[in-house]
Amino acid sequence: MIHPTAIISSKALIHENVTIGPFCIVHKNVEILGGTSIGAYCELGIETSLAIEKTLIIGENSVIRSHTTVYTGSKIGGEFQSGHYVTIRENSYIGHSCQIGSRGDIQGDCTIGNYTKMHADVHIGKGSKVGDYVWMFPEVLLANDPIPPSDTISGVTVEDFVVLAAKVLVLPGVTIRKDAVVSAASVVKADVPIGKLVSGSPATVLCSADILRMPGSPKEKAYPWRKRFHRGYSEYDITNWLDE
Repeated sequence: MIHPTAIISSKALIHENVTIGPFCIVHKNVEILGGTSIGAYCELGIETSLAIEKTLIIGENSVIRSHTTVYTGSKIGGEFQSGHYVTIRENSYIGHSCQIGSRGDIQGDCTIGNYTKMHADVHIGKGSKVGDYVWMFPEVLLANDPIPPSDTISGVTVEDFVVLAAKVLVLPGVTIRKDAVVSAASVVKADVPIGKLVSGSPATVLCSADILRMPGSPKEKAYPWRKRFHRGYSEYDITNWLDE
């Protein structure tokens, strides 16, 4: 169902069972796959000279909530969910089953893997690369300008299964390796090794994250988190995790 107040380009491709809410704008060369729901006041496929491809593809069964803005030149996988007032700039490639919380800001030329989850107010700087199954809690910021303001871009790399707690700032060019955990309000200025817990400003390595235990359960390891937390993940993924 398309609301009568929505403006849909004749050059947009809308598949079956797509819902588009009131006062939305869908520009040309946008493809919205079946089962997707678009909330009110969204604008999809905004043109920009920075886009490499002049198309925008939104995967099947996605939920894009009100006031979300997505530029052309991007591809979003199926089962995507956005909060309200999300912005996704050009040349962003977002995997399957990702979530971007309200007021999330993806600043273009970014790659985000499958099942990555971002809470509210997360900023992903231009040129960042984020892996699969990453957790980013509220107000995480991935910076990309080492000498602001400048034309230099040095994106952050976040590998699979990383956890960035609330208000973490990661400085340009840093790599955070697989299974690392960054504690709340940390400022990460240097690369983080695989599976380590870092904390502070500047963040320093405290220990291996797998030393931590769940509160009230001293025998249950908190990390890697995939060994204990399975809500929202497929049986295929869970089986693979447990077999590692």
